[in-house]
Amino acid sequence: MNDIEKELRGYIRGAESFSGFDSYDNAEGDMSYFDDDEMSYFDDDQMSYADDYENASGPRKSAAPLSDPYVIQYANTTTNDVTAYIFGYNDNAGSSNYGNPAAVVITNLQGGTYGRLFNQSQGKNFKIGKFRFQSSTASQLQQTFSINHVDANGKQYSAPLNLSVMLDAYQFQGTVLDVTKTVTVDGNTFISFTLKASATLVISMYPVVVLSGKAVLNGGKQVNNAKAPRLSGKNVAPVIIQTTQDVRGISKG
Repeated sequence: MNDIEKELRGYIRGAESFSGFDSYDNAEGDMSYFDDDEMSYFDDDQMSYADDYENASGPRKSAAPLSDPYVIQYANTTTNDVTAYIFGYNDNAGSSNYGNPAAVVITNLQGGTYGRLFNQSQGKNFKIGKFRFQSSTASQLQQTFSINHVDANGKQYSAPLNLSVMLDAYQFQGTVLDVTKTVTVDGNTFISFTLKASATLVISMYPVVVLSGKAVLNGGKQVNNAKAPRLSGKNVAPVIIQTTQDVRGISKG
C-alpha cells in the first residue's frame, strides 16, 4: 500500500466516523431491525431499540420514547361497595373474574382483554411510573388503594396510596386525578381498592420500565425504558409577571 492509498483510506475512515457510522457492518446491523418481528413494536419491545439509540454516539442519539399506557376500566354493577383487585397473577390466576366479585366488570380500553394484561404481568414484568384515575363518582377518587406484594417465602409488603391527598389544589377538573407513583408489577404484586356502589373507574398506568425476553431475541435489550408523559398542565398559558420595578432590583428574597 503506497502513501496515496493510505491517505485516501484515512479520509474515508474520517468521513465514516463523522457521519456516525463506524463501518458498513454497523450500518447493516441497524438495517437488520427491519427484518425482525415488526409485531414487537406493539408490545413495547421497540423501546429496547430506543435505548440503543440513546447509548450511541453521534446523530443517532435520541431521548427515550413516551410510555404507552395500560388502560383498564372497572364498573360496579351493584348498589353496594365492593373490594376490587388489579393484577395478582400468582394468587388470582385460578379464581373467577381474576379474584374480583362477579359484580365487577373489567374492560381493557387500550386493546385486547384484561385477561391478556393480567397474564402478561407474570411473564413480562414492568414498573409503573404514573397513574391517571378517572371517575364521575366523586367519592371514588377519595379512596385509599393498597399496593401489596406477597412472596412465596411468607414475606408480605403493603403500602397505602391515599387518593384523597393527591388532588392538586390548582386542579379544575374534579373527575380526573393524576398520580406520580412508582409500582413494580410481577406475579406477586396486586393492588386492592374499594369500588364504590354503581361507580365506574378508569385507571391508566404508564410503564417506565418493561422487561422483555422477546426484545433480546430481536437483537435488543431485556430492560426497556420509557418516559411517562406530562398529563396535567399541557395547555396552560405561560405565566407573565408585570412589574414597574427594575428587574435588576428584584432579588430571590
